[in-house]
Amino acid sequence: VLKQVLSSLIDQLSDEIMLPSVLQSIFWHCIRDNENDGLQLIATLNAIKQLDTIQIPINNVKPVTQLAHQILQSNAIGPIVFFTSELGKWSTTGGLGIMVDELTQALITLGAEVHIITPYYNVNRKGEAGYLAADGIRWVHNIQTWLGSERIEVGIHEGKYNGVHLLFLHQPIYFPRVYASGSQEYLLRTIVLFAKSALELCCQFNLLPAIAVTNDWFTGLISAYAKFGSFGSTFSGSTFCHIIHNLGNDYQGLIYPEKETTMNHIHQLNKELLIDPLWSRTILNPSRCAILSSDTWATVSCSYRSEILESSSLAPLLARCPEPFATSNGIRVSQRKAILEKIAANHDEAKKILQTELFGKYDDTIPIFSFIGRITNQKGVHLIADTTEQLIEYHKKRIQIIIAGPADNTNEYSRSCAHTIRNLILKYPQNFWADPDNFFTRGALVNLASDFGLMPSNFEPGGVVQHEFFIAGTPVIAFKTGGLKDTIFEFNRETEEGNGFTFEAYNYDDYMWAFNRAAEVYKEPKLYNTLRLLASKSVIDTLDVAWKWLHEFNRLRKRVPARNDHLPEIVNKILNQFKNQNQNQSDNQSKNDNKPVIKITNKDEESIFGEMDE
Repeated sequence: VLKQVLSSLIDQLSDEIMLPSVLQSIFWHCIRDNENDGLQLIATLNAIKQLDTIQIPINNVKPVTQLAHQILQSNAIGPIVFFTSELGKWSTTGGLGIMVDELTQALITLGAEVHIITPYYNVNRKGEAGYLAADGIRWVHNIQTWLGSERIEVGIHEGKYNGVHLLFLHQPIYFPRVYASGSQEYLLRTIVLFAKSALELCCQFNLLPAIAVTNDWFTGLISAYAKFGSFGSTFSGSTFCHIIHNLGNDYQGLIYPEKETTMNHIHQLNKELLIDPLWSRTILNPSRCAILSSDTWATVSCSYRSEILESSSLAPLLARCPEPFATSNGIRVSQRKAILEKIAANHDEAKKILQTELFGKYDDTIPIFSFIGRITNQKGVHLIADTTEQLIEYHKKRIQIIIAGPADNTNEYSRSCAHTIRNLILKYPQNFWADPDNFFTRGALVNLASDFGLMPSNFEPGGVVQHEFFIAGTPVIAFKTGGLKDTIFEFNRETEEGNGFTFEAYNYDDYMWAFNRAAEVYKEPKLYNTLRLLASKSVIDTLDVAWKWLHEFNRLRKRVPARNDHLPEIVNKILNQFKNQNQNQSDNQSKNDNKPVIKITNKDEESIFGEMDE
């Protein structure tokens, strides 16, 4: 019926340019909230596009196939460009770099056109220089941009990795390493330079984003320069979405001018985009700028969205957006499973490897509790470090605790935890292991070998580490906050539901209570194995997360979304239906030699379009 509608409309409407976009708009208004209908529509249009590859008794089949192709072109979302301060194996320091890396590769799998613009730092997280060459990412040319009254030259390095188009910006003074420290003016100049050079790069590469995705404070000025800077109407057709990974006061990128100036000579933006006039002193806030100048914002869990709308210092600005998007993070399940399979055949084998390496011998009766991550206040490492001695003695030295992550010696909190950790290493070598002086690189082994993961973060907007434990079947002990309370649920002995243990009061006693509940379950092998099975089923696949993001990006652009990985099977099914219909019509034609005439009635139109908005 749809192909008959298209054929009829070709005869009725003469404007060949407007017709595809008009039809695309009609389709979007009709089925924008129905995912299955959207998939069926896009599959049907793809099948109609291929009608000229099979003989079918319809007049002027080529205009119909061309129109279907044009509608699909009108429905294409266009380039999705991510702007990020950290990315994957090259510059990740936390969850942001992992999330962007995983999400963009999954979007490619779903058929999206994805680009990433990020700094090329002098050294990577391992201290290595020239690290892009190993992945075939090469210097292309230099561009120039203005930083206040100074003209700065920035190198462009380009490549492709797992289908994602990567563009790295190299400027050795301003991008020496991830989140380089310096004066307040230097910090401002760094984010101004990144914003302006990233947009200049888009212009020179003719890369005009349909969706421009900025991430956290480092990229917070990009939408403002695109809309109110010196780029004119170049980006007027782009939709800017700012993803908030962490909006704690220490993660907003606040800049404190040393002489109470607005520093306008550097950023050259309307000061109210950056400065809250109601604050007692002049503070430049790039996160404020991103929220005010973007078309929408999003975050990495539904609970965190509720938290920041209720309690963030920027809550009044966040509330201006009518439909902020949120969904939990995930991991690439198939790839992660492949990594784990290379390490060990199962949990028991991995535990034997880990215990032998770290504690000298294997003992399956001793549970391993492991933390993986940076030693920072946000991660709540002090809860682990300060209670370890008490827990080891309480359990008669029949537990083992691992803290797998580096300390930052420039940070007082991190130094204090590292001091406690070093004392524990000396006192309990058979029960405690850590190496706060080095970056830990064997996270996958710890995920698989541990009996419980530890995530006592005092706040965690989304979280990825819990899924890295879950994919290995390892339950998690966590504070009930942000994205953790969306994904980690208390295990119930009676109903055998849940995937870990949680604590609601952020203190030593509540943490130890959750820890001890987990230890008691471990003593019951059958119950513990049930818990491991439940944990393994809790993991969220990045493909499912990416589909939710793609669905949101399509909504912002008023496009009908469809998962490309589901299309081929449906398209082939529809083509087979067309072929069968063709055969039936040919059989009928041979009987009466009358050429079929296709007519369309009002009833047919109603069955396709349904009730529409005015």
